[in-house]
Amino acid sequence: MEKYIFRKIDTLGASSAEDDSLYLSECFVDIGFLNILRDCSDPRSIIVGRTGVGKTALIKQLNNGEEHVAEISPDDLALTYISNSTILKFLINIGVNLDIFFKLLWKHVLAVEIIKLRFKICDENGKNIFFQFIEDKFKEDKEKQAIDYLKKWGDKFWEETESRVREVTTKLEQEITGEFSSGIQIANLALKGVSSVEEEQKKEIINRAQQVVNKVQIRQLSQILELLDKILERAQKKYFVTIDRLDEKWVDDRFRYRLVRALIETLRDFRKVRNAKIIIAIRLDLIERVFRLTRDVGFQEEKYESLYLQIGWDKKQLCKVLDARINSLIKHQYTKKSISHEYILPKKIKNRRSIDYIFDRTMMRPRDVILFFNACINEADGKPNITETMVLRAEGEYGRGRLKSLFDEWGADYANLKLFVELLKSRPRKFLYKEVSLNYFADFCLDIAVQTVAEKDSLYRDAFDVADDKLSAGDFKKKLFLIFHLVGLVYLKIEAFDKLISSLSGRRSISSAEITDDTEVSIHPMFWRVLGIKG
Repeated sequence: MEKYIFRKIDTLGASSAEDDSLYLSECFVDIGFLNILRDCSDPRSIIVGRTGVGKTALIKQLNNGEEHVAEISPDDLALTYISNSTILKFLINIGVNLDIFFKLLWKHVLAVEIIKLRFKICDENGKNIFFQFIEDKFKEDKEKQAIDYLKKWGDKFWEETESRVREVTTKLEQEITGEFSSGIQIANLALKGVSSVEEEQKKEIINRAQQVVNKVQIRQLSQILELLDKILERAQKKYFVTIDRLDEKWVDDRFRYRLVRALIETLRDFRKVRNAKIIIAIRLDLIERVFRLTRDVGFQEEKYESLYLQIGWDKKQLCKVLDARINSLIKHQYTKKSISHEYILPKKIKNRRSIDYIFDRTMMRPRDVILFFNACINEADGKPNITETMVLRAEGEYGRGRLKSLFDEWGADYANLKLFVELLKSRPRKFLYKEVSLNYFADFCLDIAVQTVAEKDSLYRDAFDVADDKLSAGDFKKKLFLIFHLVGLVYLKIEAFDKLISSLSGRRSISSAEITDDTEVSIHPMFWRVLGIKG
């Protein structure tokens, strides 16, 4: 075998699937998730997991492997047009519930995407062929009403999704302004803002505008789904629409959470279309935030859990990912033999099996393993193997990157988390909760409160309240350690006979009432080096 050496420019892939097309096509490891997504009879269509578990990789693999699939990017939906609408912003701020409209929007967009896929509509001729087909085949009253709805929007079928979103939104705005054509000038009030509206006038606007919103053509769209089911049943083929990157800032948050909630509810409605499946990828923290911020009376989150495809990995599966990428990097260049991680890693690191040492410092996600190994390769520049010393040197740089990524991941909820992680620096790997004394914690909050921050999130406000004697240090201390546990910085051991509990395993959540002075806190090994944790 020709001798190989690692080079600094070598990697096992990029941190995101969007930038990892070569390795993704050659080294994709399917552990059963892809078949679940391809099965239209399986309700699991929401790919849920933390950042880096492989949600986008699954979406891309499905897009590349299926014949009839449409990929929708949130950026292409013109939803910024919705968030920039002075009328819609005014209605939300004054208290009008637009959820029905948002569901209408999603049903319309998704139904048309599937129809375009089925009939290959891309021009006027394609549209005419489609209408001729459904008028010849479907004669019942319900079917005719659905056809009438499609004819109403037919001129927009082959245009981009953005055009259809603008069209539906503009129609709602026109209907609302038409409702107030005499008396109240809704467009003028929208420009002035809610503060310019008197209380009695506000009640009238909410009542009348809500009636208009509630009259949107949900019934016709339900008939559209029934018609779509019959059309696709005859085709005997499977059709998919995929949506990724919902975690990004594609629209103002006031609209984004409501739009995501409406999309999830629309996925449930689409279950009646048997040969079609809408598949979305969403981060676990975002879906929790969506339901928390849009929760209404009688809301039951468990109704949606049958739609979740929870992504998780074990050590054996992650070894397959790692070995596939090592082979792609080394095998094709130097040998036809298979090369595994065992061939290039030392047998042990600090008396622990090398691969276990590496996995201990991940959150059991492919991205973590790939990035740790990339850092090791960087240290092995010019050498054929990775030594224990190289792994230990790589660990520091890798940990800094992972901590920064964690701040980014949770920034929407905890913009100032970075300031509060200072509380963990230079501590032992394990310590008792009571070892962070209330006096020390109160002083820590005072130090935070006097700092200038770009955004005063809930953590900063609580620290300020502790410093101002408006919140007890004990209450905020419990809240903070529960957040440390939630984001994966620490494990918690509630009882002496318990195992360490990780929020990453999905085993159980912890309430503040369960935390006592004798609760054991264990800092995740991923962050030992970057936080200066004592051995």
